[in-house]
Amino acid sequence: MGKESYESFYGGGGSSFNPSYFGGFGEQSEGYGISPVNVGFPGSAQTANQLMDTVNAIKSGTKTFEVSILGMNDLDQSIPKQHFAEMRALMRLSGVKPSVHGNIMVDPSGFGQAGWTGGESERKSNERRMFQSIEKAHDLDPKGNTPVVFHASSSVPGRRYGFREDEKGNRIKILEKSTAINLETGQATALETENKFRPERPDLLDKGGKPYYAKDQLDAVNVTNWESKMTELASVDKQIGEVIGTAREDLRGSENAFIRSDGKVFDVRNNKPIENFDENKMAAANKLKKADIFLDNIRLNFVGAFDKAYKYGTPEQQKELKNLSIEYSNQMKNVHDVNGGVYVANTLAKKEIHERAIEKLNNITRKGEAPKIFVDAQSYATKKAAETFGNMATSAYKNYGKNAPVITIENLPEHMAFSDAEGLRDLINESRKVFVENMVNGKKMSKGAAIKIAEKHIGATWDVGHINTLRKHGYSEKDIIEQTKVMTKDKSMVKHVHLSDNFGYSDSELPPGMGTAPIKEMLKELEKTGRLKEMRKIIEGGGRYIAQFKSNPMHHNLGIMGSGIYGMKAGPAWSQIQGGQGSYFGGYGTINPELHHSIYGAGFTTMPIDLGGQMPGGRSRFGGAPMS
Repeated sequence: MGKESYESFYGGGGSSFNPSYFGGFGEQSEGYGISPVNVGFPGSAQTANQLMDTVNAIKSGTKTFEVSILGMNDLDQSIPKQHFAEMRALMRLSGVKPSVHGNIMVDPSGFGQAGWTGGESERKSNERRMFQSIEKAHDLDPKGNTPVVFHASSSVPGRRYGFREDEKGNRIKILEKSTAINLETGQATALETENKFRPERPDLLDKGGKPYYAKDQLDAVNVTNWESKMTELASVDKQIGEVIGTAREDLRGSENAFIRSDGKVFDVRNNKPIENFDENKMAAANKLKKADIFLDNIRLNFVGAFDKAYKYGTPEQQKELKNLSIEYSNQMKNVHDVNGGVYVANTLAKKEIHERAIEKLNNITRKGEAPKIFVDAQSYATKKAAETFGNMATSAYKNYGKNAPVITIENLPEHMAFSDAEGLRDLINESRKVFVENMVNGKKMSKGAAIKIAEKHIGATWDVGHINTLRKHGYSEKDIIEQTKVMTKDKSMVKHVHLSDNFGYSDSELPPGMGTAPIKEMLKELEKTGRLKEMRKIIEGGGRYIAQFKSNPMHHNLGIMGSGIYGMKAGPAWSQIQGGQGSYFGGYGTINPELHHSIYGAGFTTMPIDLGGQMPGGRSRFGGAPMS
């Protein structure tokens, strides 16, 4: 052990770093592991100098490298275009296959930290900015379909699922927490499953109460919001009735009277003065004058409520609301307001028209569901982000044809939206639908041809480390593997793979094998698609690993993946030499180990760096002895 370098520490038995960790997986059964050609790592997320990172990656011998323009808010704007030309030249000379990770600070759906407050203009602005990553990816490899990784979201609040036992003891998956978005304001409201004690359910009082799940809470928010609006309308209508009081009876027979602002009364039918308009009738007319102010208010409130009911109602409700609109419009045509006074018949007619309209609106919206002014944030973000990804894929195909980069949408850690396979799958399918509609309507392409192109150019980056963070919420190892199975039911879904490890509680980005993620089993599921070989596999453990352990993890990565040292299938694998004396990546190899020189002082290893040796400054330039 004393002759081993620290890079070989994990070579012992019983560790996930043992060569058998990936033994028996895929090509390993044929005598070699995953080809190192498609195993690589990304550039630093904190620097715009991706050109230097590319040079260092090529020096390490990798054949796959992910250019990262994701870290800082303006990092994607900080890399000179000449750098992409230089990186393209270096990659062509060295045979490196590129991928690009787009900016993670730009949300494809247009969401911000406060919700969907920026609206459609923000989404369109983000779409234009994100498309620059596609243009840069094409610059790196104009003749290849370079994968471009985009996070499914950067700001959409996430759903949280958990597991409970039903009354029969069966383990069921439930939505424990989600977020609602007010479509009128864009503001977000948190929704969380909770147990409530209801007086009509005494049988549940001693059993913890009745659970109200996040979906139930969303329905309740919409009902409460709409009932508040209808109560407000009813309250104003009641106030009008109180103001009018007995005026209707007091003015019976004088419905055609018009009381001018100077107090004179005329008959609107012949414009002649009315002489017998006594004090009681004048007092009643003044009540109607006050009521007119409330009637203007209730008309505005009714129009606003109708707008929301029609905009967010069900198709069945919209049909009934259209009939209400026709009836209301016809009745209001017969109401002729006269400026500067009170027309008795008009005021009374407006009161009756709005009373009936409010009652009908209330009856329509009480059928089925309340208008959905509040919607699930992730569902709404799916629709909006799909527009962005579908539109970008359309523009890429129009500009670059069959050489267009491939848009790969990445699943996120557990606290964010699209952290599970079902959410990511739905987003990709919706994005493909948008692309198909664009191509069929815009380029008159057949639907079948458009679907094939969509399946090729829009897919997933499956991040095995991110999906493992769901363990935090009770997912088992089996549940995590099942998530990968969801993504592989459609064999065209996964295009690109991000590999890292963690212990299920945070995205710590350890190299594969250092945590609890069932990476081997997930890769087996990906292999069943028949496309694993073509998927570029980016190991994201490098940046944090280097920062913490001051060592390049590439040799560990290749060992864990069972990758061969040489192109021949029968050659040795990195996993076989990883624990050998004198690591290939450290010292001078087994023939001339660095430890020998450190002990016996031979060669130049004890000379200072400025003279070509290994030692830092502060020692004698000749013998390496400490200076006095």
